[in-house]
Amino acid sequence: MSHGSRIEETRDEVERVVKDANSGVNATLHELCYLEIASPSIEEGADKLIADGADRIAVVPMLLFSAGHYYSDIPEEIEILQRRHPRVTFTYGEPLGVQEALIDTLASRLKEHKGRDAFLLVARGSRNPETKQVIETIRKRLEGKTGGMRGEVCYLAVLEPTFEMGLEDAVIKHPEGLIVLPCLWFTGRLIQHIEKEVGALKEEGWKVDTAHYLDNHPFIIEILRNRVRESIDKEPFFPTTEKGEVHEPSATQH
Repeated sequence: MSHGSRIEETRDEVERVVKDANSGVNATLHELCYLEIASPSIEEGADKLIADGADRIAVVPMLLFSAGHYYSDIPEEIEILQRRHPRVTFTYGEPLGVQEALIDTLASRLKEHKGRDAFLLVARGSRNPETKQVIETIRKRLEGKTGGMRGEVCYLAVLEPTFEMGLEDAVIKHPEGLIVLPCLWFTGRLIQHIEKEVGALKEEGWKVDTAHYLDNHPFIIEILRNRVRESIDKEPFFPTTEKGEVHEPSATQH
């Protein structure tokens, strides 16, 4: 279950990652679905799987961290599916989360750019109170992984410092060289915005580069593959709120 994008390149990247992750997973049937914008929707994907004979479906969120989509949007979709298909069991997987392989992926992206002593970790941002703590944890662990590179943090939405503020401050603070490190999975308008702003600063003479986003790094593929396997083996889905509280199961849940 991916977010969805109007950008063809983004959809191509998602499809490639899903194809790579599916190799080695013991699941005969699988569908790539989207929360919005692109198709098929989760409802369309589930209907196709059920028509093909599925009676147990693992919903795997292609998200980096837990926030609104994970706690609200996708669970609401699964609840609708459960009401429509009371004889089908649905399980619900986890986002990638902060784990060693994710930190290693980001560290690997930094190492692709030599001669820089600092990085600016760029995250999407959300209203979930855990987000700042998660990104700060990643920053600290990256500093340790990279032998002491100094790290800064900024956000593309909701939280501060904003990307524009963070980038302006970071290049001044680290004139010896800065790597802008997107903590984003795929390309899209946000990546394009980052690259445009960094490109403008480079033209002004600042020593700054943009690292590649997570994309299909082998570590990311393995994390997703593991999340798929975990999702298949999980207990039947019970929705949770953004605060982590468990809702009562609906009458159609088994």
